[in-house]
Amino acid sequence: MIKRKAIKNPVYLSAAIILVVIALGVFWHFHNKNKDIIPTTNPVTSANKSTSSTGNQQPTPATNPPPSDSAKNPSSQVAANGATLTAPYGTFVSNHRPSLSGANNIPGSELSTCTTTPGATCYIKFTKGDQTRKLPSQNADGSGSTNWHWDVSQAGLSEGTWDITAVATLNGQTKSTNDAFKLEVQQ
Repeated sequence: MIKRKAIKNPVYLSAAIILVVIALGVFWHFHNKNKDIIPTTNPVTSANKSTSSTGNQQPTPATNPPPSDSAKNPSSQVAANGATLTAPYGTFVSNHRPSLSGANNIPGSELSTCTTTPGATCYIKFTKGDQTRKLPSQNADGSGSTNWHWDVSQAGLSEGTWDITAVATLNGQTKSTNDAFKLEVQQ
């Protein structure tokens, strides 16, 4: 009969198992941390925004002014530094019907703009079911705008309909605005 060696100190074995589990957790966290962040090229400044259009692009809705509800109760909207956070508005995507493959001359490149209070941070998120992808947070410039140039094929967006939401934050305040149109990603 084969005798098994008894573990002399089960505390060491337990500690080793706990350390392995922690190491795997840390690896998993950092490996997946930015999985939902959409890669972008350098932000586009207002001075070099393109106004060209492509034949099959859906017209972009007019930018909406900030909601008027903040005017009804301005005291609840004032930040610690005296700035009022403006709900984000703008052209959240330049083309609401992009193509993943560039088929039928429908481009997949996008220009996204968020306008809010100068100095606030803003990001735009895209949601489809339990999937969420985000443009990275950026600070709004002196005029309150920030821009991203990105490509649908590199964004991790699958074919289908995605909700679009811009989120702005300033001094602990957060406001969001849903785009009136959805992003309809085509193959």
